[in-house]
Amino acid sequence: MKGRILLTIMAAMILISCGSGKKFQATTSEDKSLFKAINELNKKPQNAKAQNDLQILYNNAVIRHEDAIEAYRTGTDEKRYDKILNELNALQHIYNSLQAVPGSFGIVKPKNYIREIEDTRKEAAEVFYVKGNDYYVMDGRENALQANAYFKKTNEYVSGYKDVQELMKQSYERSIVYVVINPIEDDNIYFSGLGSWGSTDFRYRPQDYQESLVRDLGGQSANYVPAKFYTDREVRRNDVDVDWEVDIRWRNIDPLRTTPNQYSRQVSKSIEIGRDTAKKPIYQTVYATLYITQRSYSVRGDLEYRITDLNDRSTVDQGLVSDDVNWSESSATYTGDSRALSQDDWNLVNNRNYNNLTRGDVMNSLMRRLYPDLRRRIQQSIY
Repeated sequence: MKGRILLTIMAAMILISCGSGKKFQATTSEDKSLFKAINELNKKPQNAKAQNDLQILYNNAVIRHEDAIEAYRTGTDEKRYDKILNELNALQHIYNSLQAVPGSFGIVKPKNYIREIEDTRKEAAEVFYVKGNDYYVMDGRENALQANAYFKKTNEYVSGYKDVQELMKQSYERSIVYVVINPIEDDNIYFSGLGSWGSTDFRYRPQDYQESLVRDLGGQSANYVPAKFYTDREVRRNDVDVDWEVDIRWRNIDPLRTTPNQYSRQVSKSIEIGRDTAKKPIYQTVYATLYITQRSYSVRGDLEYRITDLNDRSTVDQGLVSDDVNWSESSATYTGDSRALSQDDWNLVNNRNYNNLTRGDVMNSLMRRLYPDLRRRIQQSIY
């Protein structure tokens, strides 16, 4: 008997200690005072001030949340259901928190809002389901996109509501456009004055970037945007009926070269010039002066794009993406003792530290910088 009583007392102490160790957090800033009282009561159930505060603050919180719910219900804002659910979830969080606090239900009579939350979700799902069907029966890609957006919203409120899964799939398929990414053109842009750049340089292959765009945008199996992408060669090979085309062209490539910066620096090195009678090395410090010329280069590129709806020749989107690449080259002459020069110094003297960038190197550098923005803009235009 004594053992059973002892176990009961120990169990009660464990429950009390578990309850007092838990801290409840408010989900809205307006409820912080209420949750302060809840936490005080959780630590000390007989706290008279906390009990009194709980009664006042709980009633105030319920009135505040329910008034907000009523105001949202009478509005026309499409986001009103999200706002209503935020209020209901806050009330339910209060209920759940009080349920875990010993003795709180004897101070207030909290309401369980689970049923209202479920009913609101169903009501919201039906509203957006109707909206989706209104757009679904209309022709045109924009209507199909809007229908798909509403059906997705329906499914967010109630997963699998009615036949919304099938309607999401069908509206998505109806909104798909077939897009050809045409070859990137440069209009034989030639820029000189930056070394021995020729007009032809096979290090730059625009076809590689064209194919990368098609691949990175999802190609023929894109499933995160309502579009399928092709190169012009794939369109001809597969006889694709194209809806949109993307033209990309280098508008300008402007090279700039700053005034050379010239400076000098002295170098020295301790070298062995012989050995003494005891065969110990004899050192001498030799000196040289390097005269360095540093040239800085900058090339700015402007890449123009245009997306055209081939059905009516209207422009879906157009714009310009721009960026630049910068580098420097140095060379040197010297006076003095050549033995004072390091290998790096000799590289300067022999012009071996030149980047020897070709036109293709610069075009590739520019394209790598411009490519992410270009891809993002094309992808955004699909919606």
